[in-house]
Formats: sequence, C-alpha cells, structure tokens
Amino acid sequence: MVRLLLVRHATADWPDGVDDLERPVTAQGAADARDLGAYLAAHGLTPDAALVSVARRTRQTWEQLASELPTAPVAQFEDDAYAASARRLLQVVRERGGDAETVLVVGHNPGIHDLVAVLSADRERVPLSYPTTTLAVLDLPADAWPGVEVGTASVERVVVKRSR
Repeated sequence: MVRLLLVRHATADWPDGVDDLERPVTAQGAADARDLGAYLAAHGLTPDAALVSVARRTRQTWEQLASELPTAPVAQFEDDAYAASARRLLQVVRERGGDAETVLVVGHNPGIHDLVAVLSADRERVPLSYPTTTLAVLDLPADAWPGVEVGTASVERVVVKRSR
C-alpha cells in the first residue's frame, strides 16, 4: 500500500506583466498553505517525498506547507508537473516516487483534480470541485509507485480550506 497526497497550489495573484509561471501566492494563500501543513502534521500525514511543479505559486505553497511539518523531505521540483494533465502527473509519480511510502504532489488544476478522478475506484468519493489549497488523500494497493494503476485508489479523505 502506498499513499498519495494531492494538493492544488494556494491562491495566487496575477500581477500585470507577470508570466503565469511566475505568479506568486497571495498573503491569504500563504496562510492557507501553512494551515494545510499544520493539518497534515496534526493528522500524521507527513510525506516521505514531495513532487512540486516548478511554478512559483506551487513552490511557495510547498515552502509554506513544509514549514509546518515536523520533518519535510527535500522537494523535487518538476518541469513535467507544470500545467500537466492527469496522465502526465501519474507518469511523474510512477517515475519519481522512488521508495517513498507517502508522496505529496503540489500541482495545478485541472490536472490535480483529474488525477483524483482517474485514480479513484469510487467516483462518488471524487469531489465535484477542487479549490486552491485542497488536499486529497489516496490509498493505493501497490507495492511501489511504478505499479500504481488507474481506478484502484481509495479516496481516504478530501480536505478543503473550509473544513480544516
């Protein structure tokens, strides 16, 4: 059994003249990311590995979230996770999950939300929307990340800002 934590980045600003890749999180987004990190710590959901899109807003989300964890892995910043589809994100997890039991991915919609749907064995547990700083915890019946299969995950919980 392996566990996948899927996080959509925190709320980001879109200043004039700033490329999408360089959009920063807002002050509220940073606070929300810290709150999510505290939630993860309080519920024993500390990842062994973190795969983070190279976008500024995902890196900042990770930094704020990780600041609240008792121990945080060194993040792997992934070009392939930026604006990636669910299938591409799954490939990144399969290839880079290593020997971690729990992998956290910080990415973007629609890819993150779609990945929950693609992996879930129970469509009823897939959230209808996936706001910023939302977390899905998926348990997968695989011995290693390359063996993760579509439609086999149990959605253990979905946590949105309002429910923490």
